Amino acid sequence: MSTSSNPIARMWRTILPRRDSVARTSDRFQAGLLVSVVLLALAALPIAASFGSETYARQQSQSEQQLGERTQVTATLLADGPDIAINSRAGVAGNGEPTDATWVLADGTRRIGHVVAARGTLKGETLTIWVDRKGNPVDPPLSNAGVVIGAVAVGLGLWLGALALLAAWYRLTVFSLDRSRLARWQQEWFQQQDRKTRS
Repeated sequence: MSTSSNPIARMWRTILPRRDSVARTSDRFQAGLLVSVVLLALAALPIAASFGSETYARQQSQSEQQLGERTQVTATLLADGPDIAINSRAGVAGNGEPTDATWVLADGTRRIGHVVAARGTLKGETLTIWVDRKGNPVDPPLSNAGVVIGAVAVGLGLWLGALALLAAWYRLTVFSLDRSRLARWQQEWFQQQDRKTRS
């Protein structure tokens, strides 16, 4: 590949022009800006990774706390779950709904309350639920997979957000430079045409 078609070599020659270079000051500024954007994008990566790591540690601690406070029990439905609703576009529609059920705690206490039963479930069917120390139904604790996914989402989301801001900053600056270069070129062209008409 020739150096004239290599974008990295062209950018390098623009930043550090030779004596016979025709690069304008705005060209060198744009090339320097691009280098700055790339360096800032690389610098943002460990910062985003640090936020992801902190999120992982925080959610891992939360998961361990929830696992210590919540236990799984088997609940038996005392009534049928919600009817299956058919939607012509999406098939089975809707999520589960609160349904009367009973469950036994670790100390032998029987509790009656509402649990979320899937559509189409029948009275007498069993399902596994999570309860707190008082025996009330609660959401499942954070899983290890959920902790990892949450941490990766935070880190990656922050880095992609930084990339988007840097790209927007670069494009807006280049747009401004292009307008300035076009205006200068038009002014020079009009001056040259004016000199031709005078001569």
